[in-house]
Amino acid sequence: MHRVPAVLPGSRFGVAVVALWLVLLIPLPGFSSVQGDEAPPVMLPALESGQAISLADFQGKVIYLDFWASWCGPCRQSLPLYEQMKSEFPAEAFEIVAINLDESRDDAVRFLEDHPVSYTILMDPAGKSASQWQIQAMPTSFLLDSDGRIIRSWAGFNSSHLDEIENEIRTTLQ
Repeated sequence: MHRVPAVLPGSRFGVAVVALWLVLLIPLPGFSSVQGDEAPPVMLPALESGQAISLADFQGKVIYLDFWASWCGPCRQSLPLYEQMKSEFPAEAFEIVAINLDESRDDAVRFLEDHPVSYTILMDPAGKSASQWQIQAMPTSFLLDSDGRIIRSWAGFNSSHLDEIENEIRTTLQ
């Protein structure tokens, strides 16, 4: 029998620890981020409009899919760099979609006031997509080709990998 880790009730750290513990504890058969796998479907509300958006809405585009949260330290660095990266690729062929995993929409909004981005932000306060995609580190990103297949994934963020990410995108766009 597994025990829930001891955390401070209601604290952001506590919520993060429990969420990560659940992701690591509950294996989900049928999906692993292996190159060439079809990406699991995602349909979530957009942060700004609340309108349901699906990855299928971007069919035909290369997608950089990023899972993030306001409590994620490396996300403070990655989101603005992804914003710069987005401008380097043609909008008709490339899209960044970021899935926020905060329980509170207000936490995500406050974070984005300090780190604004123009790309699509989806909200998943229940973390269902993170479980479905088997996210084990924050942030975690996936590069999807125009057919919705996984090309590559990155767990965590290091700015030194940005050139590598951009090269993978360029190659995928060709």
